[in-house]
Amino acid sequence: MTFISNLGSPLSAYTLVFPVAYYVNPLLGLTTMLCASFSEWLSGILKWLLHGHRPYWWVDIYAQQTGTPVLPIEQFPVTCETGPGSPSGHCMITMSSLVPIVLYLRNFLPKCAYPFFSTFYRDFVVSSFVFFVLLLGLSRCYLAAHFPHQVVTGTISGLILGYLFYLSLPPIKSNQGPRIEMNSRMVQCFTTWFQQILRQPWQLILLGLGSYSAAWLFSCFLQEILGMDINWSISLAQKSCKKPEWVHLSTTLMSLYIFRKFIANLFPGLGLALQMNPPWTKSISESCLSSSVILMAVVAFMATRASERICRLAVETWTSSVVHSSSDSEPSSTLLLSSVFEGSMGPLVAVWFMPYFIHLRGTTKA
Repeated sequence: MTFISNLGSPLSAYTLVFPVAYYVNPLLGLTTMLCASFSEWLSGILKWLLHGHRPYWWVDIYAQQTGTPVLPIEQFPVTCETGPGSPSGHCMITMSSLVPIVLYLRNFLPKCAYPFFSTFYRDFVVSSFVFFVLLLGLSRCYLAAHFPHQVVTGTISGLILGYLFYLSLPPIKSNQGPRIEMNSRMVQCFTTWFQQILRQPWQLILLGLGSYSAAWLFSCFLQEILGMDINWSISLAQKSCKKPEWVHLSTTLMSLYIFRKFIANLFPGLGLALQMNPPWTKSISESCLSSSVILMAVVAFMATRASERICRLAVETWTSSVVHSSSDSEPSSTLLLSSVFEGSMGPLVAVWFMPYFIHLRGTTKA
């Protein structure tokens, strides 16, 4: 169950799902990245508003309120997340990132030369997706990280967001399969904006700064106007977790959902990568669907993780003698600075480094 939970973590949407989708078709990959990032931003806002507890600390609160013995719950290294529990970020973000590529493959595969095999692979893709959704939801409940209703809420929200982003995906292939034609002016405006933002990557940085500013202002409103403690869940996690080393402040909202993913992962990494290697310079009407796509995505994933580790060690070494450690109730400045560089690695590796390396190898052989 721990493996399934790690596989379905939001990190996988950026380091594994995005490269696969991007190598199938650049527009599909960019849609996946934008969808995952927006759902993660929205998930963070909802967590602040819904104020949901997690099972592993809720049992202590319930025992104190009712005067009953604490219900024993087994904990794991991935159990003690410090952010609020509703909705499930794993389910919401992973589902939203998978829906566009699953729907695209489902509509694209039937156009292959062999109808029997194309139908088989199409059904296999959809069945695998449904099976993974069920396993991920069960794993989050089994690990005492979420209640069932939080998993259901996150899953449904992610499916809806992913489907809406898929509908707004600009036409890639004339024969990519049946799609619902949306005449809504809002969807048409979003599609136009989507294509414009991809043709001008520098706007992604402005979008990221605006998103972070909106989240920061909203957090100030909750704290200063409403008097809400947005870090209320950290103390509960530290108190209820059986092993202190399992509590990671990197799972707090401002460091993970808002700061790292919207500022670091998508912006400026993606904008810089697209500026150096824009997909518009090559034919975006052709889709590539082969075993080499999976291989390239796996290599990109491994290269991303290695580069992230190098960045983390470099930042920790550089800031160890300059930045003092922060309190246990908020993320350290070292963590936030590290997130900026770590998060930029995924888009840079997948969008710029891998295609550049393959092109360089092809030029050398020629």
